[in-house]
Amino acid sequence: MSASSTTPAPRLSPLPPGEWDELLTRILEGSPGGTEEPMHIFATLARAPQLFRRWIGFGAALLGGGALTPRLRELVILRTAYRFDGRYEWAQHIEMGEREGVTRPEVVALGGDLDAATWTPLERAALAAVDDTADAGAVSDATWAVLAAELDDSELIELLMLIAHYMMLTTVLRSLHMTLEPRAEALARSVDAGPAG
Repeated sequence: MSASSTTPAPRLSPLPPGEWDELLTRILEGSPGGTEEPMHIFATLARAPQLFRRWIGFGAALLGGGALTPRLRELVILRTAYRFDGRYEWAQHIEMGEREGVTRPEVVALGGDLDAATWTPLERAALAAVDDTADAGAVSDATWAVLAAELDDSELIELLMLIAHYMMLTTVLRSLHMTLEPRAEALARSVDAGPAG
């Protein structure tokens, strides 16, 4: 079956360009695809404008203003997207991860068998934190001990918030039946791993 025949229609459609406010326009202009192929996540969540403005600030703090290294952040996001069946976020972060030094073989490992790649002790513990959360709902004591030896209090909290944020996004976007843009769909299909489409 083709992807189009198995993917349900979005429950809420993205706002059309005539309904974009200044903030949404600015965000889309700076996003992959720009205003020619607007990211569905932004154009849809903007239907709740007050919440959208606050969420954008929180998301920006995690993506650009945090203490975790960009590479570690992208590893965690990709693994979280995989473990919580978040195909939309998985696709969007493949390219973002590669820009931060995540290799294509590492992306494949993040979307399947982690042992197929070599990770630093901190990276492995951060990825275990994602898996612990997916499997048991919380980070295990063993994983926490490794993380706490490598990260300070602020970084530990940020890591937990990062996992929780992308876990939240994956569930919201699945419930909205959010579809990938053509650019992101091509990226998702270029990796033989990750959440099924």
